[in-house]
Amino acid sequence: VVLVLMGCSSPGKKYDFTFFKWSIHECYYLKLNSSDTLYYIDVYGFKKETSFVILNKEEKERINNVLDTITFPKEQVFDSSVDDGVTNAFIIKIDNQSRKLKIHGHNGPKRFWFFGKLLEKIKNSHEFTKTNKKVDLNEIKKLKLETFFVFKGTFF
Repeated sequence: VVLVLMGCSSPGKKYDFTFFKWSIHECYYLKLNSSDTLYYIDVYGFKKETSFVILNKEEKERINNVLDTITFPKEQVFDSSVDDGVTNAFIIKIDNQSRKLKIHGHNGPKRFWFFGKLLEKIKNSHEFTKTNKKVDLNEIKKLKLETFFVFKGTFF
């Protein structure tokens, strides 16, 4: 019985998850932890605006299901020599252990491209409320995203 209870406790993991998307049309972060609050940090161009929304139970479960089952590859960066296209970056921190991935130009594991589309769909289905809360993005910025995008004219 104890083993069954331990197996059922998996969805209650404490985590800190950040998603980053850059394209010629947009540049933003989504930040989510074990609560139901999703932060949207718009850093397109020269602005930096933070907003939030409370996810419904279904959305939270969909994201949690992916986070509980997705496997990060050993390689952390899948780049392309093509300068345009879309870049997604993911970082999840569980119990002081981080897993990271940056994918660009249709390179990298397809499951992460699908996950990025799911996150974008959830973001686009909400109206976010602006906030002055500071959201910690230090861990994902270690992927050196800014050096890639300063070249393209996006500063953050």
